[in-house]
Amino acid sequence: MPSTLAAGEDPPCFNDGTPEPDCEQLFWRIEAATWEEAMAIYHLRQGWEPYNPGVKAMPCPECGSLFYPEGSGQCWKCEKRIC
Repeated sequence: MPSTLAAGEDPPCFNDGTPEPDCEQLFWRIEAATWEEAMAIYHLRQGWEPYNPGVKAMPCPECGSLFYPEGSGQCWKCEKRIC
């Protein structure tokens, strides 16, 4: 059965706001600090190879923790966001 990772609590919707009719069952919920963390968990649960964000991790200018400024731009530790 195909599955999709969707942000938020509501079922996935089309661009016009109508819910997708084939999305009828919640299998599991992922709580994560960043998009990259959510995708890493999603890949593991799907049985795929580890998630590769495709961009280089760099130290956060605020706290020094590694994050992906060219990816989500979210720091998991201090919640700094670089856009």
